[in-house]
Amino acid sequence: MSLPVCSNPALSEEVETLAREIAGPGAKAETKELARRVAEAQIDLRRVRYARYQLLSRPLADPYYEPRANTLEKAALLRFLLQKNAPDLPVANVLKFVTSTPQGPDKLATILTQEAKQLLAMDRYERRAMSRRKFAIRALDDSRHRSQN
Repeated sequence: MSLPVCSNPALSEEVETLAREIAGPGAKAETKELARRVAEAQIDLRRVRYARYQLLSRPLADPYYEPRANTLEKAALLRFLLQKNAPDLPVANVLKFVTSTPQGPDKLATILTQEAKQLLAMDRYERRAMSRRKFAIRALDDSRHRSQN
């Protein structure tokens, strides 16, 4: 996602296609370039939103999702219970704890907490792309108004 859109041939083609649609038929070179800037920012927005969707949807869709901290906690409990002088705990309770996974709101909260740093970076990237798009649209509009007068 941090790579420029032009470094990917498939994305470059999408940018060019969208830029042609934005600029319209028979557009001048300046208008085409300004439309390309709008298109690049729009494609970047789409990329970051899709990356965020993937980041959250994969663990949400995984019925066996287990955060690393929970796995470590469960392993520590099992190591403790395998010691010689370990207390006798009801097997059903231990089994329930070891096989449990976060569900519903707890699962979402756990995923968001684990991915907070990545989500913050994506949010900053999205805001920069929206700002670039806004300024690119303004520049395109200004250019069109100047050419009409």
